[in-house]
Amino acid sequence: MSQHPRRSLPPDREERTAPEAAERPPAVRLAVTRGELGLELYDVLELGPLEVVSLSLGLPGLRFPLDLSGGVAAFRHRRGVLQEVDLRAARSRLSRWLAHRTQGLLAGLERDPDVWLIDSGFGVGLVGREGAVAFDLYFAPDDEDGRFVVGRVRGAKLENPPLATALRVLDALGVGRREGRVLILEQIARTLVAAVLPGAGVRVPGTEAVRPGVLEHSADEARLAFESGLVAPPLSDTVLRALELAALTRTADDALSRGNFEAARAEYLKALERAPRHPEIVEIVAALDARGGAAPEAALGLIRESLPLEQAGLVAARLLHDAGENEAAQKALAHVANAETYAPLAALLFVELAALHEHAGLRASALDRAVAASPGSERVRWLRFEARVERGDTEGALADAQAIEQSTLGARARHDVLRRAARQLLKAGWRGQAGALFERALRYAPDDAASTAGLARALLAAGKHERAVSLLERAVRLGERSGQPDAEAVLDLAVVLAESARDLPQAIARARQIPAASPFVVKARALEAGWRERLGDLIGASLAYARVREAIELGSTDPDAAEFLREAARFERDYHRDWSAAERHLAAALRLSPRSDELLAEYRTAAAEVAAAARRPGSQ
Repeated sequence: MSQHPRRSLPPDREERTAPEAAERPPAVRLAVTRGELGLELYDVLELGPLEVVSLSLGLPGLRFPLDLSGGVAAFRHRRGVLQEVDLRAARSRLSRWLAHRTQGLLAGLERDPDVWLIDSGFGVGLVGREGAVAFDLYFAPDDEDGRFVVGRVRGAKLENPPLATALRVLDALGVGRREGRVLILEQIARTLVAAVLPGAGVRVPGTEAVRPGVLEHSADEARLAFESGLVAPPLSDTVLRALELAALTRTADDALSRGNFEAARAEYLKALERAPRHPEIVEIVAALDARGGAAPEAALGLIRESLPLEQAGLVAARLLHDAGENEAAQKALAHVANAETYAPLAALLFVELAALHEHAGLRASALDRAVAASPGSERVRWLRFEARVERGDTEGALADAQAIEQSTLGARARHDVLRRAARQLLKAGWRGQAGALFERALRYAPDDAASTAGLARALLAAGKHERAVSLLERAVRLGERSGQPDAEAVLDLAVVLAESARDLPQAIARARQIPAASPFVVKARALEAGWRERLGDLIGASLAYARVREAIELGSTDPDAAEFLREAARFERDYHRDWSAAERHLAAALRLSPRSDELLAEYRTAAAEVAAAARRPGSQ
């Protein structure tokens, strides 16, 4: 291909569809090609994700000598015949173009889609909050049409079969028409020149004789030439098999893309009757059965008839696990994870493998392999960080936190990473390490109330009382100044006032600031009740304990909720001899801890007292 100086369209047109992208007139000049006068582009034109490197057309029927003084304007009205179009597509441009159209898939993409070049087409990979999917797109031209057929679809952490997501990707592109798993670009050469030449005032030439050639690629870009007289390139065995499968499953694939899984399964079974034991059809039927909650043994039997379980991928691993064959499930999943070439997907498969291991060491090894497969995956790093915290690997957890921090862009984002890591370390009892991370977080956001409060908690746990109290007070002020008080910091300050400063009235005032919608409301009301009891405000304590039960009954939660209700029952029993109130508190506690023998015994005692009181004379 000849090289030309590059001319770009305006940035606001870069991501449009092909006809819109060519609104600016291309640069056209007269040229003699193949022994006749014609027109050609003389620079590179960007057309969506593509670049038109060269385009030439002949103007048949002209006789020499010709008057060329009028230039292009004298000939642009003539209808020519297309002779050649050369296209190239850089991986980076394809990735950006895909990102613009698919950003809403997989519950939101975590990064731009990945595109890589393979024999006969492209590999595509997407990673989102919902999971990851990867598939091949094989180029299979058909006369004047360009076809791309989906093959080798894989996925992890997906609710539906991976093929359903791959088909949604094709639909999101907004080009051509999809028939099952085949994307068809009709009269592709004519569509291209119709997007380019009218902007220069040139008539769209005839394209009937032009055919696409072989899709070629280097490390970073793919190239495709359309020329008159070309013979259609032969299809490889891989592409031929993909086309045959697409024809066999077209109706089923369309049902799957619409989310009609019952109809899709029925159609896949019909296809399986025509092509018995086809491994890809068997796998998707098994995936649909697993999704529908069917007994795993039937789907496993279908798989065993068609292919080795190790080759059936994630579906077989899940079915084996559900059937109680955990060792076989691990073997199958390890096989598919090791064979996966798309790094983010391989990492999630190793995460799935870690979940199958009961031994902590094997889980750790699988997570190590997940990080090794995709070191830049923040999700996988966090999972290993959490696992290391759980098993007490301080050094390893801190290394993961540091790696996530360094790979994160922006001061605020890095602050959030450090704060999250510090909170988990503090919860695990690593006070010094948590304090150090909170301090680093505050370097990125010095006025963040939550990080200030977190550092204060770490210092309190380490016994550094005076500095901790000062930081808590600052955290509360920062939250109030921003209009978003940190409820946890307010509650921590209330505890300090009560336990260290012995100022119960001020502690109660702070606890009362915790709103009903806060996740700390149950604890705040319980502490308030206890402090009022210590002050001798028995009526106020009774009302506070009632608010504890009310918050719990309205859906608020706390790990100690049942114990708080038990304390409320004790208070009503000991101070007011109010067995009815005690019984109600204990009934609510039993709903939270129905297997507690102590709670059950106390509830029966309270219920017996209430029944006895009802039988006494004058109780009516």
